[in-house]
Amino acid sequence: MSSDMNAEQASRSAQRALFQRFLLTLLICFIFLNAVMVFILTYLLDYQERKLLSSLGQEYQRILTFESDTKLEHVVINNPNRLIENAISVVRADSSGELEWLSGADRPDLPETVSAYQSMNRRWYHLFSHAPYLSLKLDGKPSQYWLIMDGTPRRTQLFVQGTGLFVALAAMVGLIALIVWRLLSRTLSPLHSLAKGVDQVRGWSLDVMLETDLPELESGGPLGQLSQSVQQVLNRLKETVRGMDQTVDAIAHDVRTPLSRMILTTEAALSRDTAKLQPEKIEASLRSALSDCAESAQQANQMLTTLMRIHDEQVGRHVLETQPIELAQLLSEVAAWYEEVAEDAEIRLDTDGLEAVTFISDAKRLIQIVVNLVDNSMKYSPAGTEVQLACGYDGTGVWFSVTDQGMGIAPEHQALIFRRLYRVEGSRHQPGYGLGLAMVSAMVNTLQGRIELNSVLGEGSRFTIRLPGTMTQTSDR
Repeated sequence: MSSDMNAEQASRSAQRALFQRFLLTLLICFIFLNAVMVFILTYLLDYQERKLLSSLGQEYQRILTFESDTKLEHVVINNPNRLIENAISVVRADSSGELEWLSGADRPDLPETVSAYQSMNRRWYHLFSHAPYLSLKLDGKPSQYWLIMDGTPRRTQLFVQGTGLFVALAAMVGLIALIVWRLLSRTLSPLHSLAKGVDQVRGWSLDVMLETDLPELESGGPLGQLSQSVQQVLNRLKETVRGMDQTVDAIAHDVRTPLSRMILTTEAALSRDTAKLQPEKIEASLRSALSDCAESAQQANQMLTTLMRIHDEQVGRHVLETQPIELAQLLSEVAAWYEEVAEDAEIRLDTDGLEAVTFISDAKRLIQIVVNLVDNSMKYSPAGTEVQLACGYDGTGVWFSVTDQGMGIAPEHQALIFRRLYRVEGSRHQPGYGLGLAMVSAMVNTLQGRIELNSVLGEGSRFTIRLPGTMTQTSDR
């Protein structure tokens, strides 16, 4: 296929190729069927000839056996119609082997060996030979007679029947081909529309593709459903590209801040007039500048490292280390780590809702999930409120939740907060890069669970993690 052929041309070319293959198969079947029908007609005609000649031969042989040769000759000469209708000739052979025509159809141009056309030497396909004859010997007293059937009229009849059959089958093949072509065109029409849409998308620039809706595709039938599914995939791809674009912008924005601080600090240290300063002040100034640079570099490094960890989780790069886990004990240990932080922030950590639950999972990832959720809840909870930790078993698997009484999340932001570097406008004054919940989501997927968010703006949020009782080991982990 030509490399410059677009998708729509390729789909229509595939339709034509498919139709050509179908047509070739149909023609082969047509030829085979026509040959079989001709064979059947020829075989039946040969069978009828043999049966007719044998029946007539038995009748005449009885006359020769029980009456006389003269009687037979009288019968065939005076009643030739039956013989003529069936293209049968009656000949008499004298003692020297010469044949003398008596009655019936015109005498055929036979060779001397008329016995060569007897039934035991005749095959069905001999009807198409240059001498399509069938002979039967009759024994008289003392003469010898031959019944000779000429197959030429029947061969002509067979040719007419075969031609009619050929024309009928050809018409049927043409009708079937037309119906199949219309059916293919109608069935593949959504595919052609899809290919046309793909060609349009391929010709767009990235900015135009992000700002333009994909062409509407025809629906109906399995291919219509397929086109709709592909359109959904393309729309999902558009969302992914937009998300990547937003992520790159966010990375550039967040990395630019520490880099700018490093540049400004370095330029300030280099431009400072150190000739009038004492060595102690120069050393202190350089230490301060290097400390600021190290802090800014650490912030950028931490953000990039977290992004890489989220990516590694999503592609399954790290091996799972499963073991039996006491979930209530694990949550209690994490809560204990935050007791001093909670006390300083005047926030109460409530662990009364923890139930004893044991299951198989990865402890390190679970701890990281709980730490991120608790840290996130503490960060957005005002003084005088509480953060609740609970866990249990719901019949299908285990669950645990972290509930706060903080600022809450608006419905339009609830599906977006699990994206990398996404932060609600009201939370941008808080420290962090918007990666904690993205890390939680990636790790929950790794643990074959799901995360649920229930939040009311101004009242608080509840993050619930649901996990299977025993993880299924997959081949890519």
